[in-house]
Amino acid sequence: MLRPYSANAGRALRMLAVLQFLVTLTGAVCMIVAAVRHEEWRGGLAILSAVALAAAANECELFWLVFCDPDYDEPELLPILSILAGGVAAAVINRGTVLPGLRAVFRNRRAPILAWGLLGVSLLPNIAKAKWLWQVAIPGIEGTHNLRECAAEVVQFLGDLFLLNWAVLFLKDKYRRFARRTGPLNALLYEHPMVEIGRGTRRVAYKLGDTGLCVKFYRLPEEAAKMKSSVRRDVKWRRFNKHRNSCSAEVHIYNVIRHTMPAEIKRMLPEVCERVYHPRWGWGVIETYYTNPDGTAVIPYDKELRRQHDPAVIREIYRQASHVLDLLIANAALFHEPGNIHVMFKGDGSLEMRIVDFEPESKTLIPLELVWPWYRRRKLRRKAARFLASIRRRYNIPERDDAALPPEGA
Repeated sequence: MLRPYSANAGRALRMLAVLQFLVTLTGAVCMIVAAVRHEEWRGGLAILSAVALAAAANECELFWLVFCDPDYDEPELLPILSILAGGVAAAVINRGTVLPGLRAVFRNRRAPILAWGLLGVSLLPNIAKAKWLWQVAIPGIEGTHNLRECAAEVVQFLGDLFLLNWAVLFLKDKYRRFARRTGPLNALLYEHPMVEIGRGTRRVAYKLGDTGLCVKFYRLPEEAAKMKSSVRRDVKWRRFNKHRNSCSAEVHIYNVIRHTMPAEIKRMLPEVCERVYHPRWGWGVIETYYTNPDGTAVIPYDKELRRQHDPAVIREIYRQASHVLDLLIANAALFHEPGNIHVMFKGDGSLEMRIVDFEPESKTLIPLELVWPWYRRRKLRRKAARFLASIRRRYNIPERDDAALPPEGA
């Protein structure tokens, strides 16, 4: 509610309100520019931008009165709530980048300026207009209401200046888009043609020239219209998010298995598995490209069984795949899909198993298996038992008599 002031004081406060609006709005624009330039921080910066815009709207009380009843005490409330709702919506759309964006803000070397600015617009104005404090500082003083209100406005304006200073310096630090941390193999994306060799609901695999490597990315942005709306939204917020991108997360799972599993499992892993980044397609994974002697790419064992007609080969594929699952279960590996084991034939006609597809997520609401090895073994054991049972029924493979899957208490 606006309070009566003298003509000069009222004019000064209105000018100060205009300055506060311009300062806060400029800071918000700096945050918006930073959010546009950094997809990986967009969610967190969107929230901060909305807060700054709401603060700017709060300084326009006289402007909002034009659209409201003159007796309405808080005409700025609806615009503020609308701006904050927009910021929340932007954060939801870019939901994997909220925490990275906030971490980037508070880990920035300008964080002390931000802290002083936040104090200047929140705590310090309330201290500046505390009546008891003025009475302690100037004993016997009376009628300090307008003076205290002016002091609070000045302190808040100083806080706004601190926040503007921080926003400008933060944008200066982060304006340049830093190169993503990738290895030397990233340059191969631009030096060799990519030929599509496989396609899934979300991702596409490409053979990378004659390098003996392949690369996986999410489907191209222009193919989004062909996806389901839920899949399209999921891919959109994962594509440039290093921590939520499935291709990027596969590399993490690969490194965990490579450093924690026994040698027999390590031998099945690809020799190469690294993150790569493309400015249009986002994060991807580059791996060793395994082929059979006839030049065809290796495929999962359940698909390989469909094109085999020799019962001996079918039983051997089943035996080796079940043995790999035994090892993964016994060692509590971060392996969620029992079908993600590929068959590679050798030149002498023998075959071996390869693990070239690392499902990075468990697809459960509360992923206990990520932190609880016993539960991880139990869950994979049950999934593997169902998967192998379906294969035995389909291809008339006898029940195993070698106690292949470890018992429940293992």
